[in-house]
Amino acid sequence: MPASTATEEDVMAKAVSHPVFARVYPRIAAFADAHGSIEHRQEMLAGVRGRVEEIGAGTGSNFRHYPPEVTQVVAVEPEPRLRALAEKAATDAPVPVEVVAGLAEQLPLEDDGFDVAVCSLVLCTVKDVPGALAEARRVLKPGGELRL
Repeated sequence: MPASTATEEDVMAKAVSHPVFARVYPRIAAFADAHGSIEHRQEMLAGVRGRVEEIGAGTGSNFRHYPPEVTQVVAVEPEPRLRALAEKAATDAPVPVEVVAGLAEQLPLEDDGFDVAVCSLVLCTVKDVPGALAEARRVLKPGGELRL
């Protein structure tokens, strides 16, 4: 039997796979958007500019609401099914969006590289919230902004 060729990303994605949640969440998000969430997303993202890290991108519901002053969004999503939906949503975004696998507690991003960190409807699913917030701070430039 050949040795496994699983990448670190494959192993990590399996470790956070939530197939039932991933199948139900898009419907919940669509319902929420139809009942006021879009306005909350627009308010949260108003005035965002520069390079943005989005932690827990889910299906990519925020992507279409980023203003043109955003030069890039790097969206981190650990759940493979939701990440696939986010990758699809990224193709229709008005700004450049790159979707990557990763955990909020161990962001696969460089130190001091982002102007804004966005955490939208995600911290309730994170095992180590203080660790996730410390990671958001690590990748923010000095004076960067956290939007919740």
